[in-house]
Amino acid sequence: MSKIMLKLRVAASVVAGLALLAAAGCAGSGAKSTRTMPIEKARDVFPSATEVAEVSMNGGAGTSAPSDKTVFSEIRDASNLLGYLVETQVRGRSGPFRIAVLLDDRLVVKRATVVSYPWSHGRGVGRRSFARQFEGKGPEDAIEIGKDIDAVTGATISCRAMAEGVRQAVTFLAR
Repeated sequence: MSKIMLKLRVAASVVAGLALLAAAGCAGSGAKSTRTMPIEKARDVFPSATEVAEVSMNGGAGTSAPSDKTVFSEIRDASNLLGYLVETQVRGRSGPFRIAVLLDDRLVVKRATVVSYPWSHGRGVGRRSFARQFEGKGPEDAIEIGKDIDAVTGATISCRAMAEGVRQAVTFLAR
């Protein structure tokens, strides 16, 4: 029975990932496009959000995006920048997985989540109790396993990967 449940979970993750890719592909082209799919995620943290717009982020000298699969978006209400949404791919022991980081306009983490984790080993990285540790962290914080973030037993490498992804997102935006 557990093998069937695992197959159903993997299938659901694949379908969710394909839906996310399809939504991103339909977002339009150019340096800035409006993405409608993550607006619900943004409104959980920023209730007045009306737009999540993908923006082009060019790294300056010595800076690079956390991953070439990183998407930066600005979260806005009718007239103000509220914060940022950074969606990126990190690599755990079993392979790559996607995370999302919501930050306010001061680059303080409001929420960090695992968007998709298709592997069976290390699934503890997706626990809300783990992700809550990132909330309130900003550019001055270490955001490092063993310093200000505790890992989840059985998911240590994936936890390190997520911490690294969150830290890179914060420091890249702070540059």
